Amino acid sequence: MNRIAVFVDAGYFFASASELLFGTPLRRGEMRLANAEFAQYLAQSAEAIAGCPLLRIYWYDGTNSGPTPAHLAMAYLDNVKLRLGFVNQSGEQKGVDGLIFSDLTNLARNRAISDAMLLAGDEDLRVGVSQAQEHGIRVHLLGVEPRDPAGNQSAALQRESDTRRQLNAETLGQFLFRREYASTGTLPFGAPGLAGEDTAHNLARMQELAGEFAATLDAGQRELILSLPERTPLPHELDRELLLRASELLDRKLEETEKRTLRGALRNAVTAAPPSTAA
Repeated sequence: MNRIAVFVDAGYFFASASELLFGTPLRRGEMRLANAEFAQYLAQSAEAIAGCPLLRIYWYDGTNSGPTPAHLAMAYLDNVKLRLGFVNQSGEQKGVDGLIFSDLTNLARNRAISDAMLLAGDEDLRVGVSQAQEHGIRVHLLGVEPRDPAGNQSAALQRESDTRRQLNAETLGQFLFRREYASTGTLPFGAPGLAGEDTAHNLARMQELAGEFAATLDAGQRELILSLPERTPLPHELDRELLLRASELLDRKLEETEKRTLRGALRNAVTAAPPSTAA
């Protein structure tokens, strides 16, 4: 069947793109991706490369505690399928290459696609590309233009692919942004903690995180939060999930003042936001 699927290794994408745009790989909490716009760009690029319609975009990432609000925001987009590996205690992403390998080769074997666009750089994917090609699939490798002459993609993976293209800084700058914070001389939420760090500086980042989390809630969860009196605690499961996401981005336990700020920001976000379309 003449269709193309897109396979995105989010770990490779965010590390390489932030290094190109900002000079160093940033933590996820320090970046904001225009999800819908970037997914649309990938879909249009893939269809132009292959000359056939899109099947879907597969978005691969790692997590150590389930999908984050950023993951869910991507997962709810049309024609996007979220696939999660895991992150070990050393912060290393595991299982993602295996998921890409499995999806790519299974789609090729079942003749569900004629082309694949792969945004990744790991040499471990070379065998998957080769096996897909044995079933008649053309594989188009998409990379991020490297700052380092040594590159950020496996040379063997590049040689194995049918075509090769790169995203440059001008293109990426339309979709990936460094989060801006008030010039208070303090650290952004998600930056490594320092001794004596003032928790008040996290207000802007927590409001943003609360807005992202609110967007993932279904109608029943939103109505429940809206029905609570002002000083009533949030439902336990929602509160636990919210604090877990914040702690994961901050890479440490939250202080009590930070927890109060985050909970209040969630209530405000649910009150201000339009009804959720999440299933």
